[in-house]
Amino acid sequence: MSEATIAAISTPTGTGGISIVRMSGDKSKEIIDQIFEPINGGSIDRKKDNRRMRYGNIVDNDEIIDEVMVNFMAGPGTYTREDIAEINCHGSFISVKKILNLLLDKGAVLAEPGEFTKRAFLNGRIDLSQAEAVLDIINSTNDLSQAQGINQLNGSLRNEIEKIRQSLLEALSRLEYSINFTEDGEDLSPDEIIAYMDEAKNRIDKLLNTSNKGKIIREGINTTILGKPNVGKSSLLNALLKENRAIVTDIPGTTRDLISEYINLGSFTLKINDTAGIRDTDDVVEKIGVDKSIEISKASDLIIALFDTSRKFDKEDQKILDLIEGKNAIIILNKTDLDQQFDRTIFDGVDLPIIETSMTENIGIDKLEETITEIFDTSEINRESILITNTRHERLLNEANKKLNESLADIKRGIPLDAVEVDLRGSYDDLGLIIGESVSDEIMDKVFKEFCVGK
Repeated sequence: MSEATIAAISTPTGTGGISIVRMSGDKSKEIIDQIFEPINGGSIDRKKDNRRMRYGNIVDNDEIIDEVMVNFMAGPGTYTREDIAEINCHGSFISVKKILNLLLDKGAVLAEPGEFTKRAFLNGRIDLSQAEAVLDIINSTNDLSQAQGINQLNGSLRNEIEKIRQSLLEALSRLEYSINFTEDGEDLSPDEIIAYMDEAKNRIDKLLNTSNKGKIIREGINTTILGKPNVGKSSLLNALLKENRAIVTDIPGTTRDLISEYINLGSFTLKINDTAGIRDTDDVVEKIGVDKSIEISKASDLIIALFDTSRKFDKEDQKILDLIEGKNAIIILNKTDLDQQFDRTIFDGVDLPIIETSMTENIGIDKLEETITEIFDTSEINRESILITNTRHERLLNEANKKLNESLADIKRGIPLDAVEVDLRGSYDDLGLIIGESVSDEIMDKVFKEFCVGK
């Protein structure tokens, strides 16, 4: 790891009340002493001023750059376990830029994206899963995703992974003892080894079973609005967003491409896809949009299927009904404010929520939101103490589980123990990659490049 003192702007670009410029490294105090003049005199005292805010000015050759508050924090009791200095200045782009450049002129180097958190990981303050949790908290879009991020930052996933690895370590130690310290034909009974392996497998399976819920928390509920042309799909999107995002006309086929928007609904997020109307068409561009609508509906967590009650049920409506068969869906009977021609008995026996709406009269939208909330019961999600929300974690858990299953199958078939040990150790190592043991530079670079500069 570089021993350079790094500096970066830690607040978003733009004008604001306050911005923060941060340094981390051995030269943090030396550099801040060169440019900071406290109003009450005297330089920052490493012990007395540790974690205290000092008021004064940032100066460059007797020119006052800005009036600031400086917080010096002595390592190792800091985020990076290094000395840190944070300059709280006015949120002017000019002031922030000048202060950062002054720090660089005095010997600091510009931090790379995520380098502060990377140093926290490399210096042993947090593991890799906790570092990723920092990014999850920054990117959280709802209460649930933030809560899961904080839970993981506090070490919930790390603790569970360590318990699983401990079980595997117990199995490995017994395997190796049997291989290296017993005579031929005197191997230990495999039952105790299998018991530890089964315990690890049960814990891995439990974690993997949370990945779908974790995906919903992290990425939002992937929701697709389906219906034939001019049934009110774009009007529904606008009603949920409470703004005119999609073009609404009486001309069928207006929406030809996918429109995606995010909205917060209670404590979770909906990713809503407004699609092209489902119908047979000779228009090449519209046909591409229809095909894309059908494709995206197949991968959706929820389908909202719209039917126009002012028109008779037809073959295009039947196609919509076929598409939602066996799916997680809500049926919307729209345009109830107009003369009714729709035969509702078509839905007799359909075991799906059915809601009557009028987009022009804003009727039924509240009921739709309540129904979605009931389908995706957040109280059930909250009962899970640990959720797998990270694709990298899920992939490594699957790899570890695969190797563990192969190892279990081998030992139960009486395969020589040294062959069993290979897959078992591979499972142990895969789990270690989740928390960052023996992690490669390539993986670290991939994780931390997603961070903003200054975190």
